[in-house]
Parts: sequence; C-alpha cells; structure tokens
Amino acid sequence: MNWNDLLSGFIGVLIGSLTSIVTLVVQNAYQNRREAQQLIFDTAFKDYELRFRYAGKGTPQRASFPVILAYHQRMIELIEKGRLTPEAAKEILQAQVEMGTALQKAVEEITT
Repeated sequence: MNWNDLLSGFIGVLIGSLTSIVTLVVQNAYQNRREAQQLIFDTAFKDYELRFRYAGKGTPQRASFPVILAYHQRMIELIEKGRLTPEAAKEILQAQVEMGTALQKAVEEITT
C-alpha cells in the first residue's frame, strides 16, 4: 500500500465524520427550537383555557390566544437572556392588557 492511498482514505474518513457531526448538530438545534416553540404554545394554550374556565374569579383579564401566546414568548425570551425583572414583567403584562383592549374595541366596532 502506498502513502497516497492511506492519506486519501484518511481524508475521506475525516470528511465523512465531520459531515455527520455537522448534520447531527444542525438537526439537534432545529429539534430543540421546535420543542421549545411547542412548549410555549402548550403553556399559552393552557393559560388561555384556564382564563376562560375561571373567568371572573380573580384571574387575569381574558385575552385572545395570539395575545397570550405573544406574552409567553416574550417572557421566555427574557428568562433565557436573564433579564426578567419585576419591571420587565410589568411592561409585558401592560402590553398584553393594551393589546387585549385594542382587540376588544376592534371587535365591537366591527360588530356594531
């Protein structure tokens, strides 16, 4: 066996291994992102469901599902960045209330 054949084989094995590793890393990143989005969606849906079940019993104001989903997405973003503070939480909640109120007014305008 000559050295060129051995070197070519070794380089081929390295390229194949690196390709496999890169593929696994990319797949894992996308899978983690999908799972995180699914968790946020499930949490927001449960929040939405509970708000309707216990409406008027001291729970937060009802809001449309997209508003609640946006609220949970923003909260997770702040948690991941380590920037969730009482002020940031209050700001997000205020934005949720304002969006919910704006949507309710729009529905009233359309239906009247």
